[in-house]
Amino acid sequence: RTDLDQAITAFNYYSIKEGVRPDMVAQELYDDSELDWVILLSNNIISVRDEWPMNGNDFNVYLNQKYTPERLASIKHYETKEIRDSDNKIILEAGQIVDSNFVFNYSEFGLNESKSGSFVMDSVSHYDFEVKKNDAKRNIFTLRKEYLQTIMDDMEEIMTYTDSSQFINKRLKKGDNLRILSPR
Repeated sequence: RTDLDQAITAFNYYSIKEGVRPDMVAQELYDDSELDWVILLSNNIISVRDEWPMNGNDFNVYLNQKYTPERLASIKHYETKEIRDSDNKIILEAGQIVDSNFVFNYSEFGLNESKSGSFVMDSVSHYDFEVKKNDAKRNIFTLRKEYLQTIMDDMEEIMTYTDSSQFINKRLKKGDNLRILSPR
């Protein structure tokens, strides 16, 4: 529902703890583990395997399958550090991916300045990147309990089958190729 999507007050922030599954979150928040679909729907999660944070064991298996130990420890990329001027205004935002030879040039008090290396960036290993990516999945939105019945009513209405131009009877319907299809 777009009206709920735009109503920030309809959702709460939730941080997923290690090893917690969607059904466990639903049980905690809604007293019903079968409402895990509400948790997933609220976060546009289609694939729990790919979009839900992995527990420690699964994460280690994933890393071992994807990387050699040497590659896992190697540098994936460099990210900028936050730099502020003398007025405490941000002049370089943190987290921008840059080359290893990145130089930050700026001017303050009429003087041209240049900074490079560890003054302006940090190296990010493949391991650090994967940990950060997995941890980012831990922060989700959850629908507040008072909106739950509205969503359930809407879903029941949306999912209810109604007769269509393809309906012949409860056991038959026309297919796209206009042949009559019968369930086996």
